[in-house]
Amino acid sequence: ADIERVQRELASEGLSPEEWGGDTIFVKVSAKEKQGIDDLLEMILLQAEVLELKANPKALAQGRVVEANLDSGRGPIATVLVQKGTLRAGNTVVCGIHYGKVRAMLNDLGNRVESAGPSMPVEIFGLSGVPGAGDEMISLADERNAKQVSMHRAQKQRSKELAQKSRISLENLFDRMAEAD
Repeated sequence: ADIERVQRELASEGLSPEEWGGDTIFVKVSAKEKQGIDDLLEMILLQAEVLELKANPKALAQGRVVEANLDSGRGPIATVLVQKGTLRAGNTVVCGIHYGKVRAMLNDLGNRVESAGPSMPVEIFGLSGVPGAGDEMISLADERNAKQVSMHRAQKQRSKELAQKSRISLENLFDRMAEAD
């Protein structure tokens, strides 16, 4: 790879390297050659320290669904990345329009875990359905609130879909009328 060309293209998009007087950190890394990985990790930690990135591990969990699927033996499974707080087995969660109680969690190695702190990806089991990738995951105090939030999100999504369908059908109707003339 031509590193200078990559830097020029990124600079044209507004990401100027520190070497050129910009404010974007560039680290030359080769996973194939196993070079620069320690430098990359060091820069990530430095940037997190400078930006004062911190999460409260005692708060209720918030995060995003990375991927989800339906397993024939285990039911709906969602891989979530916890961004704030701590997710524990037994917590009630809402993922997109689906809710449920976390029956079990597996870490990235497939080992069962009881809690997942900030920046930790876990697979969760016990949802009412399969959420979409990118959906927000929040942990709530009780199941009744989770069901209400889930129903509200479902109604919101349904009305959005109906509005989109009716708009398309009106456009089609207008096109048909124009063709008939």
